[in-house]
Amino acid sequence: MSLEAPVPVAYGDVGIAAAAFQHVRSSALPVEAVVARLKQAIIAADLWILHEINPQMVLARGGYEIGSGRQLLCFHPDLMARLLAADPAALLEAPLKFAIVALPDRTVTIRWIDPAQSFARYENAALAALGRELSALCDRIAAAALAEPSLATR
Repeated sequence: MSLEAPVPVAYGDVGIAAAAFQHVRSSALPVEAVVARLKQAIIAADLWILHEINPQMVLARGGYEIGSGRQLLCFHPDLMARLLAADPAALLEAPLKFAIVALPDRTVTIRWIDPAQSFARYENAALAALGRELSALCDRIAAAALAEPSLATR
């Protein structure tokens, strides 16, 4: 085990190109709360959480220090069957992934790649339809995760 202090990673600015193929929502909630709410929204949308990655922990093992964050990978067997039936080359587009990152200004963001754009590249009507469906689903999941609790649940 190294006795050297971890090297802090200074985050760069988000490039303008990301807006063309990613979606983002921001929150003042801490990462742990956003992750918990996002998991609930994913499950409520009938998707399966396949894996959770903790980049803060992974980079710490490599000697780096970053702010808190997570990556959640999710999908459903029914969606995978539809994807494979349309074009098995599109397997690379699954699973869906949400990235939750605490930025230096204490804003927490949820980002995801737009499945509609990813699937449209295959020029396959069935994949394009699936991509549009998944794009809307991802947007609903992120919106649900960051929605204010109703007065009935406070």
